[in-house]
Amino acid sequence: MRDYSDIVNRLNDLKLPLDLIGTIHDYPIYQICLESSTNAPKNILITGGVHGDEPAGVQAVLQFLARDNTELQKRFSFVVIPCVNPYGYVHDTRENRDGVDINRSFETEEVSEVAIVKKALGQTQFSLAIDFHEDYDATGFYLYEGKRDEQHIGPQLADAVKSIGPIDTEDSGEEAPDIAEGVYKVASEWGTQGLAPYLLHFHSEHVIITETPTVWPLEQRAALHLGVLDTALTYH
Repeated sequence: MRDYSDIVNRLNDLKLPLDLIGTIHDYPIYQICLESSTNAPKNILITGGVHGDEPAGVQAVLQFLARDNTELQKRFSFVVIPCVNPYGYVHDTRENRDGVDINRSFETEEVSEVAIVKKALGQTQFSLAIDFHEDYDATGFYLYEGKRDEQHIGPQLADAVKSIGPIDTEDSGEEAPDIAEGVYKVASEWGTQGLAPYLLHFHSEHVIITETPTVWPLEQRAALHLGVLDTALTYH
């Protein structure tokens, strides 16, 4: 079991605006809003920990919040949800306490974590939403991209972070068309069950899912997630 209080303590130590958006089985779910210093910023959404057995995404979010983002905040406002599935994180399980895969449940509001996220997002629209994930079977990284104008930047993103670790060359196993090696399109067949396709349909013109191999060290996985994020922001 992981210690969720460590996440809570690290968030509190950052002295950032911390908004409690819900509590699940005594575990708080937080949202942090980093406001831009300009009048017309682009909104960016960053999420981690949708699957509780994928801790690198949570680590990447915490590292993002801990660093100096002053320059980025001249152009962007950030909405950050560090850990969507705290019960799964603590118990090292993909699903929530009810055995539900949150990332297959965004077509309903009957799942508590989903309802909390939807309420927190409200009607906010984002230029980019990025969701950090891991893959236990992968040997390298890959990513999914959805973009309403179909002007994909996934190949450039993958190329930019190859110095951190290799691309996974195996088929993803998903019904998703290839954009490039290691880059897959968010498929229309997914509907809006997953967080990223839900966001693409209702909240964001551009979504990215990063997938890092669990066999990599935690710091390497977190660095890959942040590398994709930072590169994507340069295109926005």
